Amino acid sequence: MTLISTAICKYGIIQASDSHLTGSTGEVTAGPKVFRLGFCQGALSLAGTYGVGAAPMNEWMSAFVSSYGKSPNPSIGDFANRLADEIGASSTANSPRLFHIAGYKDESNGTHPEFYFVRNIQGINPVTGTYEGVTGNYLVTEDFWTRDYAKAPSGMFAIGGSQRYFNGYPEGRIAYLGAMRRFREFYEQVWSEPGWKFRKPNSLDELVEFVTLELQAVNALFTSSDYPAPYIGGEIQIEKIYAPPEAIDL
Repeated sequence: MTLISTAICKYGIIQASDSHLTGSTGEVTAGPKVFRLGFCQGALSLAGTYGVGAAPMNEWMSAFVSSYGKSPNPSIGDFANRLADEIGASSTANSPRLFHIAGYKDESNGTHPEFYFVRNIQGINPVTGTYEGVTGNYLVTEDFWTRDYAKAPSGMFAIGGSQRYFNGYPEGRIAYLGAMRRFREFYEQVWSEPGWKFRKPNSLDELVEFVTLELQAVNALFTSSDYPAPYIGGEIQIEKIYAPPEAIDL
């Protein structure tokens, strides 16, 4: 099981995950769930079944990223679609999987962030929050630049705001949302305290500390629970993609 989180802000992009891998009988190991994309300024995080066909996900994904990087004109969007096609054609296509793929795209009007969500689930139950409709067909959408950026409150990114995306084990995902909301209330109270010198993060490295704290809160919940295994936990895995100098100002 997994909890993955992506943050996009004017300073760059953060891909984060816990590290626990839980077997069918409840045994817990650890494995990489965040992967740097060497062919572009980007990274991928994943949740769900940790393998494709007979290969463990860490080996399969590393080989796939390396192979794709040799393509004539690699791009983050094409990579997302190729990933969906490749896993969709595998013998384990019907195993539930979700991928966050985020990075920078170069265009004539400037370099900007993109976030691709690749998944083989049809939606989330509005009452229970569980994922529904696992299929062998993988859907690919770009959710930041073509959707959420245009909807963001005016000036949100200029004052240090970030767009967040997160997925994973339903109870952990829902608890993570609650933690973020309550932490945000606490942060705003502290930042606005007269005479105190606390402030919003003004670098990607500073924002990483907040993302890590929020994930660790969910890790802590699973260390004190009656679930058959600590489905979310272990070392927090982080990849930082700094905004390139030519990136547009969000």
